[in-house]
Amino acid sequence: MKTARPYRSHKYPACTRCHKRRSRCTIEVPGQACLLCRMHGVPCSSATAKKDERVSPKIGFVHRSLLADDKHLEGVSHIVGPVVARDTQILDRYLPQANGGAGHVPIQPNIGRRESTKPIYHIPVPPRRPSPTDCNCSRNLPDELVDQVEPFVEKLLANYYENVHPCYPITDEECVMSKLKDRDTISSTFSINLIAYALSYWDLSPSLGAYARPDQDFAWQTSVAANIADMQKGDLATITSLCLDVAGRPSRCLLHNVSNVARAVALSHAIGLNHDCGEWKLADTEKRLRWKAWWGVVIQDRWFNFAQGTPPYISKGHYDVPLPTMDLLTYGRSASSRHARGAEVFIHLCRLTEIVGDVLPLIYHIRSGNDSIAAEQTSRSEIELNRWVEGRPQWLSLTEFHTRPPVPGLLNLQLSYLSVRMLLRRIAWHEISQRESDPSSSWLLGCQTAAEDIVRFVSTLKKQDLMEFWMPYNAHHFTSAVTLLLRCALQTSYSNVRVQCMASARTLVDCLKRFHEEDKWDLAETALSQSESILKRIEDALPRTPMASTPIMPSPVQNDHMDTRIYMGNDDMLEEPLPEESYLLPQGQGSIEDLFPEIFSDFTDTALFTGSALFKET
Repeated sequence: MKTARPYRSHKYPACTRCHKRRSRCTIEVPGQACLLCRMHGVPCSSATAKKDERVSPKIGFVHRSLLADDKHLEGVSHIVGPVVARDTQILDRYLPQANGGAGHVPIQPNIGRRESTKPIYHIPVPPRRPSPTDCNCSRNLPDELVDQVEPFVEKLLANYYENVHPCYPITDEECVMSKLKDRDTISSTFSINLIAYALSYWDLSPSLGAYARPDQDFAWQTSVAANIADMQKGDLATITSLCLDVAGRPSRCLLHNVSNVARAVALSHAIGLNHDCGEWKLADTEKRLRWKAWWGVVIQDRWFNFAQGTPPYISKGHYDVPLPTMDLLTYGRSASSRHARGAEVFIHLCRLTEIVGDVLPLIYHIRSGNDSIAAEQTSRSEIELNRWVEGRPQWLSLTEFHTRPPVPGLLNLQLSYLSVRMLLRRIAWHEISQRESDPSSSWLLGCQTAAEDIVRFVSTLKKQDLMEFWMPYNAHHFTSAVTLLLRCALQTSYSNVRVQCMASARTLVDCLKRFHEEDKWDLAETALSQSESILKRIEDALPRTPMASTPIMPSPVQNDHMDTRIYMGNDDMLEEPLPEESYLLPQGQGSIEDLFPEIFSDFTDTALFTGSALFKET
């Protein structure tokens, strides 16, 4: 007899029971139970499901209705990285299961959420920036953008070379300005990316205040389209364009930037940019451009991947290009003391980038290796960081935030230094926790102090500071500081440390929130999207002990060295641990340790560092 459901039909899938048993599903009357379910007297999904659920075609074993709502797979893509994976995993274990998948959830295939021991950090990829509303193939976007900025292009680039270029000098002012008036002599893609990048710092120039800033979203869409159109090109202008695109603000195309960093590194190796060209038979202008471009690529590779939680592409032994010199960076501006100090800041950023390059392989090392070599490398990195601090100019203070000199790139350098110091203290904390069952609390305090220095740094920022040069992905260091403070609060048994850590995390989030609402700071928007919700959940879950209205900040460090009194084992500043009754919840529930035992257990093995003496993760 002909049934309502054709045999082995994909258009009308079998009911759940028949599909699981791999039995033939015979439905005689549409909307009613199948023959097998009626024989066994069990509910049939074909009778209880909605109409659209019964007839929806499948793609493999996944219903189309389960795919992303925006009809593409970008919505379910994730970036995976271990930079703050362990901290986030600890926080997630502490909190109850949240509905809706909000926040950062460590996920491991085939393992439940709370049983996972792998510090894998999943974060939904932000949606791609949409194209201009009235965009169509007949439009010439580069020409439209150039026409929009034509009346003030000289002022725009003058502002760029005065205030922004010293912070990230990967172009040549003399070469660009000489070719500016003749569009045919300069790469269209390069000029579009340079204009879009310069528009980010429009507010730094008083002379541009008389003009309305062009639509920056349109400018970045144009630059993205231009970079894609030049996919087959591999010249120096293409590499410089990619670096400007990645360093542009605001940064909203994460996957695009990820591919651009990899592409810039690959093209740089392809054209030999990683080799010292000092003895090559090239024009001096080209030598300067290659030298600058290479360090521009190295900075993007190391710091972008550090912030995003992905391994870098450039290894230290794969290039021999020397550090930039003052003569290289101040060429044509040697009489400007402002540019001279900006050049010193950039040289120190390059040196700090070298230190980061030594540390990152340890963070992303997954397979087992030589334990002693890893421990020695981290110790060497701490020594190198101290030497880097000692080698700074007298005027360059890295921990003095109230009386900063107005030097291009100084703010970005201070944040970069604080993030590296926080990274090394994290590693030290996990290493000692691996070797000792009951490590001194001073190691945790070392992490707290490093994170609170970032809080102190952010708290002193003014409106003018927000308009200065920033690497956009450095916003992730704010998120890292919040998660580290929360973890210190949850894993300490000292009430004053817990109160201070929670208050510091709240201060940082509140400052970022104010910068976002009042000043539209793009870095604050990025950090808040990842840290505000998790802080609120932790605050709601913690016992209601009295909290200080403002954090008890550590006194300003007199020099720029690590505070060895706190870092190396002095517990004098701690109070006595509170008795267990002090951690009871208001309603008389069990203690925090009993309610959330995972957070107070010993560290377990991770995928970041394997072996007994390796550091756990950062």
